Amino acid sequence: MVFTQIYVNLPVTDLDASTAFYVALGGVLNPQFTDETSAQVALGEAVTVQIMTHEQFSQFTSRPVASGAIESILALPAESKEEVDRLADAALKAGGSEPRSPQDMGWLYNRAVDDPDGHSWELLSFDASAMPGTPE
Repeated sequence: MVFTQIYVNLPVTDLDASTAFYVALGGVLNPQFTDETSAQVALGEAVTVQIMTHEQFSQFTSRPVASGAIESILALPAESKEEVDRLADAALKAGGSEPRSPQDMGWLYNRAVDDPDGHSWELLSFDASAMPGTPE
């Protein structure tokens, strides 16, 4: 079996602010799975983010909802360094934050952006054939 899609479910404190952040990343809001407790944003054909209020998220787990601590970093590839910068700048303008400086390794460029609740996303562009140590 090969997975062809990923659905990322995230608890958020401000649904409107988080929705604005993910739409600024280029996402498309799916009204069919959006209400006052949850919003679904497609970040392409294969990646969908379901953001939920803490109360709604709590209905899917018996464990406490994490807040403030980082437990994962999600990564999204872009087509170019310019696209990484465009997406990161749009996310920052929509209420995100940038937890560290951009990284440029020549063959790989990335920027980290956190959504308003601190969920961390890496936006990256790379050329694997230019990676040091890659056979010619």
